[in-house]
Amino acid sequence: MKTQAINRLYLLKIFTGMTVILFILSFALNQFAYGAGTSSSSSSSKSESAAEKRERANEYFEEGKKLQEKWNYKKAAKKYERAVKIDPSYAEAYSNLGYTYRKQGKFDKAVRCYKNAIKLKPDLAEAHEYLGETYAEIGKFDLAEKELAILRQLGSDEADKLSEFIDKTKKN
Repeated sequence: MKTQAINRLYLLKIFTGMTVILFILSFALNQFAYGAGTSSSSSSSKSESAAEKRERANEYFEEGKKLQEKWNYKKAAKKYERAVKIDPSYAEAYSNLGYTYRKQGKFDKAVRCYKNAIKLKPDLAEAHEYLGETYAEIGKFDLAEKELAILRQLGSDEADKLSEFIDKTKKN
């Protein structure tokens, strides 16, 4: 009888141990499955439509414009950086970001931004004008003249502004 009681006690301990192990395993698997099924902010942005991205990016773009108008180029740049991070196809945001970099004396960054803007929107006259002005400021007048030719080919009023800027910069 004593052996039978020991066997029952032994079986009860084994059953309890197995139950605990199964509970821990099911909890761990549940956590793993939940983690695999949840989306992070980066993957949720993938499901966001292009229009939604542009709308969110435009909020930062508008904030950047307000700061830029107050000559606060450093803070404006942060807003434009955020806009292009949200919507990498936002040519105007790249152009304005380039402008704020240029005003801070960060000419290499400015050129890269203007080129990105032009790559996205080849007829964005503002980007061509500002790229030409940047080239003129750093003494690359041949490249500035190329941007001027593009503006004239586009039939843009920005061509006159760039032409004046190049002439004025050459005199200094």
